[in-house]
Amino acid sequence: MALEMKGASRQALTALRGVAGNPSGDEAGRISQDLFAAIQVLDSSLPLRRALTDPTRESASKMALVDDLFAKTVTAPSLAIIKNGVSERWSSPSDLPAGLEVIAIEVEAGAVDGVDVELMGITHALSGARELSGALMGGRAIDSLVSDLFSQKVSPATLRIALAIARNLRGRHYIAALEESANVAGARRKKTVVHVRSAIALTTTQSDRLRSSLGKELGRDVSLDLTVDPSVIGGLEVQFDDDMVDGTIARRLAHAGRNLTSN
Repeated sequence: MALEMKGASRQALTALRGVAGNPSGDEAGRISQDLFAAIQVLDSSLPLRRALTDPTRESASKMALVDDLFAKTVTAPSLAIIKNGVSERWSSPSDLPAGLEVIAIEVEAGAVDGVDVELMGITHALSGARELSGALMGGRAIDSLVSDLFSQKVSPATLRIALAIARNLRGRHYIAALEESANVAGARRKKTVVHVRSAIALTTTQSDRLRSSLGKELGRDVSLDLTVDPSVIGGLEVQFDDDMVDGTIARRLAHAGRNLTSN
């Protein structure tokens, strides 16, 4: 996803963020749905992805193709994002749908707080159900499963993302794709999702102290993804996205987490 993009694709994604802006409420949800629908179309055809990302193809030809495919089914803001997407230079044809996925997640997360935490909650719930491992590779089974289990437990924005990811896996395992989505959502809110494993459940006071300590070290808001794992012996195991945090701060964050229970 975003953290794997390099060079031209990373620049293209930055440009798309400027086009997407900061939609709110129903508009954000509609844009997200439109983009995920467009991703399904792009994922269905490698020749189409190549045609829309070919740097030697005239821009007018690309715009006409986008109009033919999407003008009648998506809103004007969504169409503008897609058109700007095909006008940018991408390192790989597959980076175009991946970039649109990032934008879809970010517009939802920008409009609704807590999407990152809820996505991680779904991840943990499904990870703990080993009998579901076959279904987690995607398709109709996981789509129905997610809707049945979580439609009453998470926000509509989170549910839209979770269902859309199930339909647009592009070879990823569903759990891994959800974790990526949670990180994107957290980054949109200028939060780092920190994964914390502990032998026993942290109290509210301990989790608040940990969030505050890590936030001060990092200089930005932190969203905790808490997991109880009896195999953790002594203190806490703290992990987070190394691509978003430099090595020096990474070591300080891990140290702060390990020292929480000794203070």
